[in-house]
Amino acid sequence: MPGASTGLRERKKAETREALRAAAIRLFLEHGPSAVTVNDICDAARVSRRTFFNYFESKEAALFAWDQGLTDELAARLAARPSHEPPLTALRRAMDDTMPGFAVQTGWRARKELFAVYPELRTKILHAVFRLEERLTDTLTDRIGCPAGSLYPRLLAATTGSVFRVAFMTWAPETGIKGLQALIDEAFDHMAAGLARPAS
Repeated sequence: MPGASTGLRERKKAETREALRAAAIRLFLEHGPSAVTVNDICDAARVSRRTFFNYFESKEAALFAWDQGLTDELAARLAARPSHEPPLTALRRAMDDTMPGFAVQTGWRARKELFAVYPELRTKILHAVFRLEERLTDTLTDRIGCPAGSLYPRLLAATTGSVFRVAFMTWAPETGIKGLQALIDEAFDHMAAGLARPAS
């Protein structure tokens, strides 16, 4: 049964990703980012360095909320949205559809604590968001039919990156993924309204 074997393989991949993520978070909290190595994380998760780099490009990348797998999923869902949808609406719906991938991730409270104690890690978040924006720019350029290098798809992609980053930094993990989704929806509402000042 090809479907069953594919499902099992994807589940094992998700479990390995989360084991690496959990090990990285725990070790960073216990020892500080500079003292932890990729080998330390691999030993804690009982996987090889090769396996680690199949999932993450660096030790810090294991902390991020939006990894390559979710980037690929968001780009694919955006490309599959109906062609008649306005670009911002398509981005918002694609984000909604991708959010369940966040629900399987763990250690949110610990990650927020890490970013508060070690603010230098926030610059790494920006790098991850920039990579997401580049992928979205390419997808939007194809979807809209703009010439390569056009401003508009880059602006849309940057808007989406900002929506996610600001919502995540505002989010209280105890509200769960639904709380994060509500903040993302609120941010998109503000964007759609032209960033008008909200009522008191």
